[in-house]
Amino acid sequence: MHDASEPAADAANHDGISEIIAEFSEVFAFARTRWARYAEEVDPELKGIGIMMLQLILRKGPISATGISQMLDMDKAMVSRQVTKLRELELVDTQPAAEDRRVVLLTPSPKAEELLGAIRQKWAHAYHERFADWSPGELEQLRVSLHRFNASADGMSSEPFGPRRGRDHRGDSDGAGSTPTGVDSADPLPQ
Repeated sequence: MHDASEPAADAANHDGISEIIAEFSEVFAFARTRWARYAEEVDPELKGIGIMMLQLILRKGPISATGISQMLDMDKAMVSRQVTKLRELELVDTQPAAEDRRVVLLTPSPKAEELLGAIRQKWAHAYHERFADWSPGELEQLRVSLHRFNASADGMSSEPFGPRRGRDHRGDSDGAGSTPTGVDSADPLPQ
């Protein structure tokens, strides 16, 4: 026997999820704007994605440019341009990989660690301002819910709409200008 209230419940659930997606979009826009602003403060030619890459190098390094490209699901040419800029700014150090000396591994320089520490403070301040009128209980509920949401992604495809045309299983791209979709990102910085 079919319950007549099921379609109404499904529609309400769908509307709620649509609203959650819209809210996440605003969070991502806020994060992108901050990344771009922090990058410009470092160097006018550095892009927000460059700061995100530097954060990834700090957390996952030593790492190759190919590894960054795969983790951020970015075009290798874009990664290469940003790595070149990070090297020019003396924010990354390089070393050959022990197993294959042709592979260059990237690590954050002491200058980068200091820079990221300052950005973390700015980032935390921005969030403290936004959470100023939240109770400790509300903050804890948000933390727990976000943790649950992020943990539910383990083992799921990182491509919610199916594989992209022009990409193989390693995340290589046949077109420039691809955007990051799977950054450790939702880790915008603080830790």
